[in-house]
Amino acid sequence: LALMLSIALHAAAVGISASGLVTDKSIKKLYLFVVHDERYGYVQPLDSIEVTNGKFAFRNDTITTRLFFLSPVFNPNEMENCFEQGTYLFMANGDNRLVVSRNAKGAILVDNSSVKLNAEYAIFKHQKDSAGDKQTLDSLDQLFYAARDRNDQREMQRLKTSTASIYDHAYKQLRKWLDKEIERCQGTPFGLYLYYTYSLQHTNITNHTDLEKAKQMVEKADAEARQTWYYTLATQKLDALKLTIVGQTAPPIAGEDKEGKAFSLSDLKGKYVLVDFWSSSCTWCRKETPVLLKTYNAFKDKNFTILGVSTDLKKTEWLKAIKEDGAIWNHLLLKGNARKQVMADYSIVSIPQILLVSPDGIIIARDLRGNKIYKTVEKAVMK
Repeated sequence: LALMLSIALHAAAVGISASGLVTDKSIKKLYLFVVHDERYGYVQPLDSIEVTNGKFAFRNDTITTRLFFLSPVFNPNEMENCFEQGTYLFMANGDNRLVVSRNAKGAILVDNSSVKLNAEYAIFKHQKDSAGDKQTLDSLDQLFYAARDRNDQREMQRLKTSTASIYDHAYKQLRKWLDKEIERCQGTPFGLYLYYTYSLQHTNITNHTDLEKAKQMVEKADAEARQTWYYTLATQKLDALKLTIVGQTAPPIAGEDKEGKAFSLSDLKGKYVLVDFWSSSCTWCRKETPVLLKTYNAFKDKNFTILGVSTDLKKTEWLKAIKEDGAIWNHLLLKGNARKQVMADYSIVSIPQILLVSPDGIIIARDLRGNKIYKTVEKAVMK
């Protein structure tokens, strides 16, 4: 019994430790970051690690297998330098033996060869760059940046127009390759990382059918995959999505109106409400204004209204955008912690996010764009 208990406790243990050598004597400290969104480079500082006589050690008992970012420098105001000198690496539950060195460009290299996930990640990154034609796109980016530095608007526009098809083709090729890799690796720890990072994390799931497909993908995870951070993230994401797909009750939304008075979605209960999540700095959000205005004018006398829900930080910019766009419907500005909370409650990964709520507060459509906005409202209020 004692042996069985010991084995069970060891199997259930979480936590990551890392120790090793630093071959570059100029490195006196390493900075470890948790990667929250690899696709958009969103990392959060976790800890700083002292390097003494070329050696270091680190331990954290609360984290599990995941992707990290490690850098020899860190200044919150100069993250570009941090990314240029740092590198991504996987560390797994238990002990990780690392060797940190520098390449010719000054960026660190980390050997964590004992962790299978890290080896898989290195191969994946190389193949991903090739599948997405990264070398060509980087060259085109440099041409654009050079024109921008010269403030050559004509050349910037020419490059945008002439290279749009190249970027589009590269994206489609990369997406096709990623989907194949996710399918090939499904069920494994690396497969779960791929599925969460390159599919589930940024997917708008609106119905039970798609939610069930996503759940099945996650449940294919083997025992080892379920010990990773990505299984926790994926299950949390699915639980959140389940609460905001079509057919569920719309979560509360509260903020202040244009006059600074308290206003909420519940104040409009009894009407069909088109909820438009947007911000003044979101170009794609504001491009939806003409069809929103068309929809509002067509059905405002049919027990229907629109509620614009903004994540703007500056009220002046929010009010200016409303006036410029002629957005004459109800508006609500989220304040403080409500911004993050409401976006999480609605499982919103990007804006604009436009959804339709019934008079009794049920979500009846999500992810509406373009003429689909008008058609969806028309079908609902004219039935």
